[in-house]
Amino acid sequence: MSIIENPSPEFERQFIQAINARRKLKANKPKFVITSNQVADSNEDDHSKQVILTVRSIQSLLLSCADKAPRGHDSGWSKILRIQKLQQILVININGVSDKNYAKLKDTEQFQKWNRLFTSENICRTFRFHTQKNISLIKQFSKIAAKPKSANQSQDSSIVTSKAEQLSTRKRQRDENEKPALQHFQRPCSDQFSRIHLVLNLKQLLSGNYPCPIYNPYKQFKGIKSSYKPITSSSRILALDVETFEDINHRQIPYWISIVNEELKCVYQVLIKPDEEQQLAEYQQRREQVLSMVPDLDERSLKEVRKDMKNLFDDDTILAGHSIENDMKYLQFYYPYIIDTSIIFNVSGTRFQKSSLQKLYAIFFGRLIQKTRLEHDPTEDARATMELIQLKLCNSLNFGDWFLGGVDHLKVLGNYDSLQLNESVEECRTFLTETKFGLHEDFFKKIRQQDKALIIEQTPVNDRTSLRTMEVSSNREAYQAGLEQLPKHEFLWIQFYLAANSVDDDESLMKICKYTKQLYRSLREDSIIIGIFTEFNDSFSRCFVRFKDEEKFTPLIIDGHEYPHDLKLIKTNG
Repeated sequence: MSIIENPSPEFERQFIQAINARRKLKANKPKFVITSNQVADSNEDDHSKQVILTVRSIQSLLLSCADKAPRGHDSGWSKILRIQKLQQILVININGVSDKNYAKLKDTEQFQKWNRLFTSENICRTFRFHTQKNISLIKQFSKIAAKPKSANQSQDSSIVTSKAEQLSTRKRQRDENEKPALQHFQRPCSDQFSRIHLVLNLKQLLSGNYPCPIYNPYKQFKGIKSSYKPITSSSRILALDVETFEDINHRQIPYWISIVNEELKCVYQVLIKPDEEQQLAEYQQRREQVLSMVPDLDERSLKEVRKDMKNLFDDDTILAGHSIENDMKYLQFYYPYIIDTSIIFNVSGTRFQKSSLQKLYAIFFGRLIQKTRLEHDPTEDARATMELIQLKLCNSLNFGDWFLGGVDHLKVLGNYDSLQLNESVEECRTFLTETKFGLHEDFFKKIRQQDKALIIEQTPVNDRTSLRTMEVSSNREAYQAGLEQLPKHEFLWIQFYLAANSVDDDESLMKICKYTKQLYRSLREDSIIIGIFTEFNDSFSRCFVRFKDEEKFTPLIIDGHEYPHDLKLIKTNG
């Protein structure tokens, strides 16, 4: 650091102008930001504190960079500010460094050169993410889970009515087949722990935006009971689900409610007639569809529904649902004893990302629900919710929670199309095609659409991708090809390899670190570099993220002369 003591007022003025100009320039450059507090807090090597990401987490980050679209591919854990300013994407994949190897290497003096390369503002952005054993990373990256169709996708009303009529007979037949099974229903097992532990506490209710009387937006909501008793291990659980439609003001209006008990019997199911006339036309269309599938349903007002629930619930009843805070808002009530399957089950690996009921049920029961939107019966969802709760009670508090280590990670990493589903092949195929549930798109095909993209891979290429690939025969050739191709491409993925049992060979690893540093220097300003450590037989990989921002190291120009970028001015008493 250079220091000038007691500068002249004119020099000090020009120094401040130069610093402000640099800050203004920096404010117009792309920046990597972690949007999840949990991920930010876990940016440490202490595994007990870390939030584990997935391959899809890194894919979403790369797709956002490739498309230069901040909201096009929501990663849920990070974003790029001023992403339109991004120049290039460089991915360095070092194959052969396991998570255990990294734990040994990270404190070595030689390896600090790698860490410093990815250190910005004194923080090394490094993250662990889950991978599948015995499958190369580049092959795993080739697939990305397809997005489902929009829930608001409109359909012609005549087609909707026609399909509803076609489905009504099949649905009634299915319900008739279910009745004998429900009549002889037996709990799969006794509770292995107290159900009290599944009930959300006050902090969870408030942070999850569940209606509470002490929370201003919901003060006008009604309580179901006037008083409550403490819950116990024998308190009843009732599962609730509500179907809604959207009115002209984009509000969700409830029109169909179902509640099931622990024997999976539907103990309450009615149509909810809206109060406002402008909603009646849409309601009548929905009413006809519902009655064609489930005849003889009663109609009740919202006020009457809440009164019925008061009579149905005991003073210590536990109410369950999936993302039930939404159902509570639709029905405009609050309740103290809540179990939410979107909270007690977690297959995403992060607390901020909930999984759909449809996905959870397919993973843990191998069966399909909600096969079409028109067959979407709230009784089916309420039963699925209750079954998931009972499955959890039969196992442990950790069961079904990735964050607590109670999930088979390899089963939920996106390969839903490989699940053994207890349905006909044709029915599964139709379901998967219509919903894109379990189907995958080609990640590298999406990258290829951006043009000027290339993979540099060492021969033999066992896992070919849809992206153009240049084959080389060694790490040195991969590095040389990278230097040559970097000026011509906006996306470059380079594969380096460490031989088996050579990770402890400092020289081999340091050569790759040296190659990476030279590639970094050749990157355009405002480019992103992502380094990845992976190992074929390991369930974890590690990535490093850094934006190239070398302009902050350019000399300061003051009074026509160059001064070091880290110049400091001080005033002494003398």
